[in-house]
Amino acid sequence: MTATRARWRRASIAGWLTLTLCGVTAGVRASTVAPAPPRKHLSDAERVQVGSAAAAQEPAWRDQSLHNFPGDAWSQDDDFSASERSWVVGEAQRRDVPVEEVFRAIDEELHSSGPVRPPRKATTAPCKPRAFYD
Repeated sequence: MTATRARWRRASIAGWLTLTLCGVTAGVRASTVAPAPPRKHLSDAERVQVGSAAAAQEPAWRDQSLHNFPGDAWSQDDDFSASERSWVVGEAQRRDVPVEEVFRAIDEELHSSGPVRPPRKATTAPCKPRAFYD
């Protein structure tokens, strides 16, 4: 056996040993991890409460967006969505539930059978490329 061939053989064995060690380590870690805790959910009453709270905040978010981006409907909608998302994340953290639960509460409130007061915007501005960018 030549010296080069012996070196390649040692390198190959070292590589396989390293791969085996990494695989065993990953397997041990995966088998000893604690299961994730069950996810919390909002009750029906809490969903109604959260949906109503978001509906009450929406006019202020819309007014702020109009003030921040006068004449730019797309940016107004974008700014409104950012305000809503920020509120949703805070509410989810406060209630210790996933953000999907809070969004679900808002969605259920929007689709509720009664008329929504004040009337809420249910459309978005079309996304158009701008002629200029600041």
